[in-house]
Amino acid sequence: MNNVRLYVLETGLIECADFAIFSPNATPGTRQNMPVRSYLVVHPRGTLLWDTGIEDAIGDLPEGRQIVDAIVFKVPRTLRSQLEELRVEPGSVDYLALSHLHIDHVGNVGLFDDTTVLMQEAEYEAGYGPNAEQLTLMPESYAALNRGRIQTVVGDHDVFGDGTVVLTSLPGHTPGHQGLLVQLSEAGPILLGTDIAYSARDYAEGAVRAANVDLAQSRRSIEIAKRIERDLGATVWLHHDLEAQRGVRTAPAWYE
Repeated sequence: MNNVRLYVLETGLIECADFAIFSPNATPGTRQNMPVRSYLVVHPRGTLLWDTGIEDAIGDLPEGRQIVDAIVFKVPRTLRSQLEELRVEPGSVDYLALSHLHIDHVGNVGLFDDTTVLMQEAEYEAGYGPNAEQLTLMPESYAALNRGRIQTVVGDHDVFGDGTVVLTSLPGHTPGHQGLLVQLSEAGPILLGTDIAYSARDYAEGAVRAANVDLAQSRRSIEIAKRIERDLGATVWLHHDLEAQRGVRTAPAWYE
C-alpha cells in the first residue's frame, strides 16, 4: 500500500460559445461548458497541488468574467474554500506543480508564495522570455508567482522519489506542457493529461488544437499518453472533457 490520496478540486468553469476553437472535431458554433480542475496529492512525504485553476476573485461575479468574445470564466467554488474544507492551509502545501502557464491553470498562484513551484524548464523559458505572448502565454496572469521559488525540471521528474507521483513531459500545447502520473493502490495509475486533447474523440484520433504552439509535438504527446495508458494500464483524465469528468469524484471524496 502506498498511502497516496488524490483529491479532485473544482476550480472553475469555462462557458465556450464556439468549442471548435479548442476541439478539431467540434462543429463551429457548438456551445460547450468546459470544467476546470485542480488536484491535491497527499503523499506520506508531502503534499502537491496540481494547477490552481481560475482565480477565486471571479467567484464574486455572478455572471462571470468575459475573457474573449466566445469565452466566459466562472468560479462556482473557490480553490481556497475547498482547501479549507480539507483543512489544508496554502502555506502547508509542499509543492505546487503547474501543467503549464495558461490563465485557467494559474489563477491562484499568489496563494502559494512560500511553496516550491515545479514546472518544465521549457515552460519557464517561454513564460519569462521575450516571446511569451507569441507562445500563447499572458505574463500578467502569473505575475503573482514567486519566481524565487520555482524549481525547473527537464523531462519526467519523480517528485517524491518512489515512483508514485511523476511529472510527465507532454509538450506541444505550450513549450513545456506536462502531465502528472499518480500511482494509486486501489484506483491504479491515473495520468492527468491536462490539455493534450479536449475530448475523448480528439484524444483517440490524435486530433490537436490548431492554436497549439507545436502540432507535431502535440501529436507525439498524445502518443506518449496512449503508451502510458497501454503499458501501465493507466486511466487518462483530460482536463476539459465535460462528459469524461462527470464521472470523476470531487473533494471531499478522494481516490487512493
